[in-house]
Amino acid sequence: MGIATPLPQKGVFVSSFSTVKRVVAGAFLAALFALSLGRADAFLDKTRFVAHLGVAYFCFHHWVLKPYQDGLMNAGAPHRVSTIVKGGVALLFAVHEVKVAEKIAKTSPDPLLQKLDGGLTDLTSSFSSIGTKLKSGHFDPADITALKGKSDAVAAGASADGATIKDVPVPSPG
Repeated sequence: MGIATPLPQKGVFVSSFSTVKRVVAGAFLAALFALSLGRADAFLDKTRFVAHLGVAYFCFHHWVLKPYQDGLMNAGAPHRVSTIVKGGVALLFAVHEVKVAEKIAKTSPDPLLQKLDGGLTDLTSSFSSIGTKLKSGHFDPADITALKGKSDAVAAGASADGATIKDVPVPSPG
């Protein structure tokens, strides 16, 4: 003896699991087809570029520039050395992010990204050298001022060419 299921009434939409499977499978196939049309390594180049530079700028602004402007790196400030070392580590992470953005710009066929690529080499070397100094505990206010100028120049160049780089803090869970 089986369980009887009522038949749908005329005009009533019945959602079945097989319909959902068909829609998901169709969307998946459409996405695969769309990805196969273009170069996979060029997929969302501008978005990836701006995302990596945004992370680098956030590290610089949050861990280096803001503590510097708040006076937390000045002599006599509480936790001065740890603030300086954290800033150095953040800059070295920013170096990685800028290098990833630079690689995206170099390999992209997009003329905007290729144009922005030139300013990134100087920014990478500055982040790296000053990050190493800060990580070892050596602080020079002129270094931070120079970094701000270079990062502002790259951001201004990107904005002028239509790719605005914003420092958007994301709340961390917990």
